[in-house]
Amino acid sequence: MKRTPFDLLVIFLAIIPLHLASSKALASASPTKCHEQERSALLEFKQSLFHPELKTSWPYDDPSKLESWKVEDGDCCSWEGVECDEGTGYVTGLDLTHSCLFGPINSKASLFRLAHLQSLTLAFNDFNYSQIPSAIGDLVELTSLNLSATHFGGQIPSQVLKLTNLTSLDLSGNFRLELRNPGMETMVQFLTKLEHLDLSWSNVSTPVPDAVANLSSLTSLRLHDCNLQGTFPTTIFELPRLQLLELDFNPELSGYLPEFHLHSPIKSLSLRGTNFSGSLPTSLGNLAFLSEFDISLSNFSGSIPSSIGNLTQLTMLNFQDNKLSGEIPSSTGKLVQLSYLSLEMNLLSGEIPNSLINLKNLTHLRLQHNQLTGQIPAEITGLNRLTYLDLSFNKLTGPIPENISNLESLGALYLQSNNLNGILRLDVILKLQHLYMLELSFNKFSSIIEPDTNTSLSNLSVLGLASSNLSELPIFLSSQSELQWLDLSQNSIYGQTPQQFFNVHMSQLQFLNLSRNLITSFTNFTWPNLEVMDLTYNDIQGLLPIPPKSIKSYLVSNNKLSGEISPEMCQLSSIHMLDFSKNKLSGVIPPCLGNLSKTLSILSLNGNDLYGRFPQLHNNKCSLDMIDVSDNQLQGSLPRGLANCSYLEFLNFGYNQIIDTFPSWMGSLSFLNVLILRSNSFHGAIGKPKARHQFPNLRIVDLSMNNFSGSLPFEYFDMWSAMKIHDTYADGYYYGSYEPSKSYGSHNYSFYPAIGEYFSMTIINKGILTEYPKILAYLNVIDLSSNNFTGEIPNSVGSLTQLRMLNLSNNALTGSIPLSLANLTVLESLDLSSNKLSGMIPPSLAQLNFLAFFNVSDNHLSGPIPQANQFATFQNNSYEGNLGLCGVPLTKKCGNPVEAPPAPPSSASAEELNWKIVLMGFGSGLVIGVVLGLNTTSRIERRFLRFYRGWQRRRMHQIRFV
Repeated sequence: MKRTPFDLLVIFLAIIPLHLASSKALASASPTKCHEQERSALLEFKQSLFHPELKTSWPYDDPSKLESWKVEDGDCCSWEGVECDEGTGYVTGLDLTHSCLFGPINSKASLFRLAHLQSLTLAFNDFNYSQIPSAIGDLVELTSLNLSATHFGGQIPSQVLKLTNLTSLDLSGNFRLELRNPGMETMVQFLTKLEHLDLSWSNVSTPVPDAVANLSSLTSLRLHDCNLQGTFPTTIFELPRLQLLELDFNPELSGYLPEFHLHSPIKSLSLRGTNFSGSLPTSLGNLAFLSEFDISLSNFSGSIPSSIGNLTQLTMLNFQDNKLSGEIPSSTGKLVQLSYLSLEMNLLSGEIPNSLINLKNLTHLRLQHNQLTGQIPAEITGLNRLTYLDLSFNKLTGPIPENISNLESLGALYLQSNNLNGILRLDVILKLQHLYMLELSFNKFSSIIEPDTNTSLSNLSVLGLASSNLSELPIFLSSQSELQWLDLSQNSIYGQTPQQFFNVHMSQLQFLNLSRNLITSFTNFTWPNLEVMDLTYNDIQGLLPIPPKSIKSYLVSNNKLSGEISPEMCQLSSIHMLDFSKNKLSGVIPPCLGNLSKTLSILSLNGNDLYGRFPQLHNNKCSLDMIDVSDNQLQGSLPRGLANCSYLEFLNFGYNQIIDTFPSWMGSLSFLNVLILRSNSFHGAIGKPKARHQFPNLRIVDLSMNNFSGSLPFEYFDMWSAMKIHDTYADGYYYGSYEPSKSYGSHNYSFYPAIGEYFSMTIINKGILTEYPKILAYLNVIDLSSNNFTGEIPNSVGSLTQLRMLNLSNNALTGSIPLSLANLTVLESLDLSSNKLSGMIPPSLAQLNFLAFFNVSDNHLSGPIPQANQFATFQNNSYEGNLGLCGVPLTKKCGNPVEAPPAPPSSASAEELNWKIVLMGFGSGLVIGVVLGLNTTSRIERRFLRFYRGWQRRRMHQIRFV
């Protein structure tokens, strides 16, 4: 169609606006340089805090980011880490992660002149614990603020509340940062648009407010290790968009899991190390999107619901260290995406379900420390992606599956402490070429088939074959060049250690345990890196072998070693533990051994034939925790350098020939728990303490069978506060601490034995010489028997209300039995025999319901014997030698008996009550003597004690004048 001029004009007029619009769009698309004032602000900020030369604590610091900010480059929008608005040129985003910023920052910093910032990230820099500047509130357009791991400290400023547009706030990793005023509740009331909130590793120290449940846009909430308290609101679990909830390591935060509704968006839920409790609801199966679920180190109980099988998106499931019981549900086999499964340290029973064969993606399977029974399913060998398998500390029976070598990726295999039996096919297991940890100890294997001598695993670092029915050292060990930790204890390895065992290929060995075997000779140490050597409980004869200088724990007790301790031992400059006890070593303790007190924690030389003086400790710094040189022939006095051993917990010089006075100069040792000086020639009066608060933690004092005189140390009784306060933490614990462990992967292997295993003692308990291989921490004992103490028993002894054993026998004490002894409500043994006590047995002592041993024989007591409660259990020999006593069990009847107080009221008959009290005594009061008291000897008669005491004094008198 032919167009008229008018038509062409209309078309031209229509095109003009389109052309103008197109020109404007092209103009706006052209690059826009940043504003000069913002460019200057960035350069000024760089100049004030950028320190690329400083060595920082972050391994990924990258100074090149800010080095690209140059004065000659006029466009700051092109600088690394800077983002600008394309239309206006204003800086809207700043990411300075790992940019080597250092030093305090305040509100005058040029950073806060960037008024159009929407996103600010300063993570992983070091602002030297300065406060977050209040000027942060001026950046009102911020939607994202990340100050993670920036070393900010102090209170979060209230000006943060002005940032009402924030959708993401990360203040994590600032352990000195406090959120108190404003608190967390105020924060979430103002910042209502938050989608991501991370306060992990900061100091919140308050309950989680209910107001968090009002953040309807919240998708992730991280509150890891920030000292949360109180009860966690269950309504937060119901937030409509919440996908990630992390509350790890808040031990004072309690709570429980709610009933979850269908289509809950939660993908990751972690309550690790909290005080959450209760059962796992069946509605867990509604969390269809859940991929990571961690409730480890909490207090959940009950069974695992079968609905767990509905969580088909799970890749990680960790229920470690709870109180879950019942069987592992077979529905667990439906979790086909699972790569990590940990149910360890619970109360689970039953068999391992065969359905686990479906978990083809599983790399870690941890079921240890439960009560699982039955055999190891043969199907488990089909999980060919497994790298870590731990079934230890259960009740599993039967053989190890023959096809175990199918697990070609396996690096760690733990099967120890079960009831596995049959033949141990090491030749099959050691085909696993990636194996670096193998623990098969403490099972019931009938025999072992070893691999060829040239079998070598290039990665094998840890091998445990303790109590595995070995009769000789495995020959294949000589070719294991990477072996570091080896336990062959509690076998029947006999005779001399073969030469090939000392092959140079084992040069990496650091830990070797050959204890409780039948080894007769051990002379070579060719492992230059050896740190721990345990040869205890063997039949090793000859001289004491000299370990390499790298040694830290050298344990050879309970052997037949003889000869002297070589001065070469003084060259062990890294030594922590020396245990040569219960051998036949003779001679003097090398004086130079005192130079090791800087590193030495344990020194146990008891049960030998050593004589002479104990070495002087020449170092001002003393690290000794425990010294036991009892049952030797040591002479002289106690070395005064012991006063520098500020960490000393246990000191035993019993059964020697020490001549000294009471060591009041040790009173400042605040950690000293056990002081045993029995059967020596200590003499003189104990006297008054030289300062206040002497021996504040002393719980066991044995000064028996010495020559102490004067009155009983009533001033010390007032000071020994540890015997007055019940420590609930100590119940069931032993004296002694633990040395550090060395970690292999995710499993800890102790390179040092527990110090508490060396805190042992022998004392007279209930008239019987009793050995305590371990000492319960609540055991409070005072034994001052067989001395020359005179005067009355002070009332202050009644203030030691947590005392379990009190022995004041074989002295010359006079006066009456103090009524205050009735305050010793947990007392289990009371021996006041062979003194000169007079008066009545206080009827109030019948209130001591845990009293299992009572002896007041050979005194001058008179009057009726109490008849109530535990006193119905004591025999004649508890009272003999007191002509004035009368009443049961003695045949002498009381003429005009003083009425004893009635037994505590009860609906039961008197006979019933008496038997209940008797059973209480045997159930609780005899814990010390029966449960812990092992290897008891026959009863020591009083005549023998007197004879021994007199013989020893005569011997000491002769020694003094030789």
